[in-house]
Amino acid sequence: MLRGTLATFLILIVNLLYAQQPVTLIKGRVNDQIQQPLFLVSIKVLETGQMTMTDKSGTFILPVSGETLTIEFTCIGKQKLTQKIKTAEYIGRIWELQMRELNLGLKEITVSAERKYDGSSNSSVVIDRDVIEQVSALSVNDLLNQLPNRKITPPSLQSVQNIQLRSTFADVQKGFRDPFALSNAFGIAVVMDGVPISNNANMQSRNPGITGLEKALIHSAGSYGLDGKRDQSYSGDYAFGGTDLRQIPVENIERVEVIAGVPSVKYGDLTDGVVIIDRQAGRSPLYVKTQLRDNATAYSLSKGFYVDKYWGSFNISTNYTTSFADNRDKLKAYKRLNANLMWSRSFGQRDQVRNTLSLDYGKNVDGIRSDPDDPASRRTSFDNWNASISNRTNISFNNRFLKSISVNLRYSTGFQQTYWEENANNGITVYTDETKPGITEGKFAPGNYTAISLIEGKPITLSGNINTNTEFGTGNLRHFLSAGSNLNYSANKGRGQVFDPSRPRAQTAVRLDGKLSERYYDYSLIAPQIDMGFYIEDQFSFRLLQHDMNVRAGVRWDIQNGFVSVTPRTNISYQVTDKWRIGFAYGRASKAPGLGHRFPGPVFNDIPLLISYNGKVAESFYLLYIDRFDPSGQNLKASRSETFEFTSLYEAGKYRVSLSMFSKSNRDGISTIQQWNQLVLPVYDTVPRSGLKPEYIQVGTQRVPSARNVFSNVLSADNQGIDLMASSPVFRSISTSFNLSGGIYHTRYFVDAWRYVKAENIPNTRDETAVMGVYLPDKRSSWYSSGRLTSVTHIPKISLMLSFTAEFDFFRRTYMEKNLSVPIAYYTAGGKYVEIKQYDPQNPDYKHLKTYDESLDVSQNQERIHPNFHLSLSKELRKKLKFSFNVFNVFNYQPRYLKNGTVVTPNYPPTFGAEISLKL
Repeated sequence: MLRGTLATFLILIVNLLYAQQPVTLIKGRVNDQIQQPLFLVSIKVLETGQMTMTDKSGTFILPVSGETLTIEFTCIGKQKLTQKIKTAEYIGRIWELQMRELNLGLKEITVSAERKYDGSSNSSVVIDRDVIEQVSALSVNDLLNQLPNRKITPPSLQSVQNIQLRSTFADVQKGFRDPFALSNAFGIAVVMDGVPISNNANMQSRNPGITGLEKALIHSAGSYGLDGKRDQSYSGDYAFGGTDLRQIPVENIERVEVIAGVPSVKYGDLTDGVVIIDRQAGRSPLYVKTQLRDNATAYSLSKGFYVDKYWGSFNISTNYTTSFADNRDKLKAYKRLNANLMWSRSFGQRDQVRNTLSLDYGKNVDGIRSDPDDPASRRTSFDNWNASISNRTNISFNNRFLKSISVNLRYSTGFQQTYWEENANNGITVYTDETKPGITEGKFAPGNYTAISLIEGKPITLSGNINTNTEFGTGNLRHFLSAGSNLNYSANKGRGQVFDPSRPRAQTAVRLDGKLSERYYDYSLIAPQIDMGFYIEDQFSFRLLQHDMNVRAGVRWDIQNGFVSVTPRTNISYQVTDKWRIGFAYGRASKAPGLGHRFPGPVFNDIPLLISYNGKVAESFYLLYIDRFDPSGQNLKASRSETFEFTSLYEAGKYRVSLSMFSKSNRDGISTIQQWNQLVLPVYDTVPRSGLKPEYIQVGTQRVPSARNVFSNVLSADNQGIDLMASSPVFRSISTSFNLSGGIYHTRYFVDAWRYVKAENIPNTRDETAVMGVYLPDKRSSWYSSGRLTSVTHIPKISLMLSFTAEFDFFRRTYMEKNLSVPIAYYTAGGKYVEIKQYDPQNPDYKHLKTYDESLDVSQNQERIHPNFHLSLSKELRKKLKFSFNVFNVFNYQPRYLKNGTVVTPNYPPTFGAEISLKL
């Protein structure tokens, strides 16, 4: 591999030495609809990354050297313009362009996401500003309702919003987290303004070595509020998962690109896709927006203004949102405050240097207040704030080879606090605060207290990348070569897991049969995480059978947790006819483990050996053995994925149909597995002493199993699927266009490790009796299919738009592999491992081991098609004031059916929303 890499670089160097291409100056002018010049229009050559801006007269000069280029024009408040040109046709003349104001008076306006081949991947789905302004959204997650084969959910901020792409795993919610869903969300990169927003430093969780990954979170009680539903357990923690998209408002977003397939090698530290967010920067009108929903209220304001040539442009935006789960009691609340300041300035005679400095602040208050009707007075909160500073610099060159260099930096710091309290009323509390392993004397404390759990994190991340874009020729081919590197630093300086052992909650209290318990764990002592990567990518086109073949191919090197991974990726597209284009993509990717994976914290198993209590602490005695285990994440490898994808795009006039077929395999996903250790401990008896603590003597020994959960690369998943997106032109007779999307996904996933389950209700104490069962690895297969048809009636003369969506969930099914519910082996009380060759449910040695009916584990299986319907209406006045009204589940269609004794309601109740926005 090393020889091949060196050979590649030598060939590139030779090519660069003789690559000569004359530089052409393209001159142009950009006007608005009334032929007034547009100032500060951003102009970018997509192939080379070159950038410039228009001056006050609307003119620009762009040095280029390619024969065919794609040039993008963007201006805040204007409809984006993308032109593919042959440079020879623009030599010696002024290129006149016109950009239209973005409003409902436009004859043509995009109202849904589109799959585009001019993105950085064949699978790019792009949501532009004209779509964003028509969508009712409280966060970025609501914009992603545009993706195919994704169930539409109404805007809400009442649960953690981790995106999952091209999978059928369970949702991350209700006090139990699916490791596969977490792994998928953790493997999706969120890139804002060229720099990733990392969740690697997030450690807001209980100790996963105690609970396992599935339950490593603090959550509320099983019910709250007026309806008192038993399944309302809530947690706002999202460690080990992806970025919580609730924290990102949409008001100042210019563009969102979602790549669920094979992204460019420019993007690293991912396995399941990337969400690329570009925000507005520059002069813009005052934009004020108010959104009122039945469970939320949002206010936003933004304004961009130009000062002068020296100071450049400033853009400010702020957003405040409040949301309640139930407006009647307001127990469960989520409040969000965001503020952003951007300073943009260009340097040089031709504005060839562009710099944007961004300052961001966000605060989130999330939790459940104490319910007056709750005798335990439980209270839960998940609060945080974060602040960041980032800088983007792009330098364009009037050079035959080097076209542009961009440098992106981002520093972020924050404060995260997870808090839980509950009144405890017990007889007596036995505990220990000892952290050294071995036999120690415990303590007694009163049983009436307020139990408090506090997890405090102070995540710090520093990310930077440098990218170069060059152009050169080899024979008749023009190559657009890009190369770069990135560095990510993550640390957490919080106090960590803070507990008072004398006031334990139920999960940490020492019990007579032994209990995995928590101690104070200081995050600030953890070593920081440093990952880095390098990439090189070539983009070129050539003619094959009289049609264009476009190739984007590259390779990436990453160093993650001490392991090196090499991940090649390529996106190829071929124009079969003037109307039909096909594409093929192949790529590998890797995602580094986070700080929480690498340093989960020590695990303590407090095993009581002797408890003698007579109601007087001075005459009572508690002796226990502490089994301490310090896990190490040094051997954790990066998760990895491999993707094959075929895409097709057919365009006939305004008719557009795109298809994607994919097969993706994920390996080395990170989760916890149980490990057991057989301990031989002494058995003691007491000798009472009047007025004193009793004496104790050893009378024998006993075997005691001690368990812990450790992180390991054990998750595997195979995903296949098809998704479809189609759109029609506007039928003038009814002023209506139609959009269709849907798909079908299949996921087969399994844990590559045996399952160990401790026996309950052991019938006797014989050495041959099973005390722990061993089971086959968990293997499941899931299917999901949905579709939607949207009609958009747009009447430009009166600036009116009416959108109606019919959504269909065709099926959702999960199958469990047979024979997973019966043990294949067991451990005896004497510590012996016994294999079960033929399971006998009447065998007295192991018949008490846990089994369950596999047919009951299909509560999510959908027996019939479930439709749902949504409506949205927008009206604009004088292109300044806009009113919108939307209803999700407009017909209040809520089918119900009984499934394994549980009432299932697949559709949510109707939810209403109204928006008022003003542009000045």
